[in-house]
Amino acid sequence: MTSPRRPAAPASRVLAALPLLSLLLLGGAPAHAVPGGDIGTLHNGRWTCEFPGDAANRPRSAPEESFRILPDSSYTTTDRRHAGTYLLLGKVMTMTSGPFNGRSYEAQSASTVLQVDAQGRRTGLRCVRAGAPSGGYSDAPAAGNAGL
Repeated sequence: MTSPRRPAAPASRVLAALPLLSLLLLGGAPAHAVPGGDIGTLHNGRWTCEFPGDAANRPRSAPEESFRILPDSSYTTTDRRHAGTYLLLGKVMTMTSGPFNGRSYEAQSASTVLQVDAQGRRTGLRCVRAGAPSGGYSDAPAAGNAGL
């Protein structure tokens, strides 16, 4: 005895199942963000910039180059009068708007970036995160930096 034959599935049902089928076949492979590396953010707080010294020369502060990192990939100048945004891809941080638009830095650690020129060469300027190494809002009054 043969079993009754089922009717063929309508084409619309097959087409509707294609996206789900493709996800299953791809195995949920992760998508990579961009060729420059993973997108990230810098630690919030004040970043002070300077030209480092050596055995013959003292370090030279560069307060006009310093900035303050805010949430949501934003920054302000140290006087908080001007603001902009930045993009951190892998180890390269680029100011994408505001007064420092176009400036680029190479991250050396979670608290140090080195400025680079348009060709990717280091300019000699380094910026370090000031305050506690917690990564949070270290310049909040509870951290002992009231008035900043």
